Amino acid sequence: MSAGVVVMGILIAVVLALLGATLLLAVFRIVRGPTILDRMIGSDMVLTTVLVVIAAAMVIRQDLAGIPVLVVIAATSVFATIAVARAVTPSSDPSDDGTDVTTPERRQGGES
Repeated sequence: MSAGVVVMGILIAVVLALLGATLLLAVFRIVRGPTILDRMIGSDMVLTTVLVVIAAAMVIRQDLAGIPVLVVIAATSVFATIAVARAVTPSSDPSDDGTDVTTPERRQGGES
């Protein structure tokens, strides 16, 4: 075995270990919360890590078959982020006092 193959194997192992640590930290952020925005950031990180793993596997295999999967995962992540952002953003209507918003951040003000 040549030295280049050994170095490449070590680099791949290091990258996979770092991506695994990123995935664990993102899942911890989802579980720990406490707000919906924290959970959304964690889920974005999970989806981004999955995208990077799939892209790295495509590079290693020198194969482009995973591109449609990457596009679908990226689109899902973008649309989910937009949906959550719209759900937690206060209304621009001046007559809306925000009492019907059901996010945990709004309920902490003394409401039950």
